[in-house]
Amino acid sequence: MNQTKTEYVKSQEQVRYHTCHWPDCKKQVPPAMWGCSKHWYTLPPTLRSKLWAAYRPGQERDMKPSEDYIKVAREIQAWIQEYLAWRHVK
Repeated sequence: MNQTKTEYVKSQEQVRYHTCHWPDCKKQVPPAMWGCSKHWYTLPPTLRSKLWAAYRPGQERDMKPSEDYIKVAREIQAWIQEYLAWRHVK
């Protein structure tokens, strides 16, 4: 691959139905992206960095994300649930 990871992700198009991974967000995003900009930047930088480090270009095509990627994705979903509960209490 002659592209950087960033260049690869930015070059990917909407090739199939794929929504943001934030609960209840219906925004369509290219499969190479975790989510829409709004929700991506709602995540703490540490979680974004961990997911980015675990992402392998092409995993959205061969449907074989690494165990590390899945682990971080689950960590993100747990963080989102805590975040939403905290926002609800406020």
